[in-house]
Amino acid sequence: MVSVEAIANRLVEYIARKASGLPVDDIDLHRITGSSRYPIMRKVVNIVASDIVVIQKGLIRCGICGKGPFTRRGFYLHLTRVHRNEIISMITENYEDLAKRYVPPKY
Repeated sequence: MVSVEAIANRLVEYIARKASGLPVDDIDLHRITGSSRYPIMRKVVNIVASDIVVIQKGLIRCGICGKGPFTRRGFYLHLTRVHRNEIISMITENYEDLAKRYVPPKY
């Protein structure tokens, strides 16, 4: 099984696109995470993406360092180039926290 850190490394661009407001596809998330981790990782992606962006007066600012304002593309590039390691650690921490409490749905 692939480690959470390896998945987190591949998820950085996806989360940066989602936080920036650029188009993302759930199928890509499913492909990156795999079917067993998909339900938890979908929640993790939403938590991290909302934590790393701050919108003030319609302007996009970084929720990690406070820099800005950015265009959508500029914010995406800022996140992937400057905050890659912080985003990876946020993904792994949130995943471990949610995985402890996760109860799979009963069909």
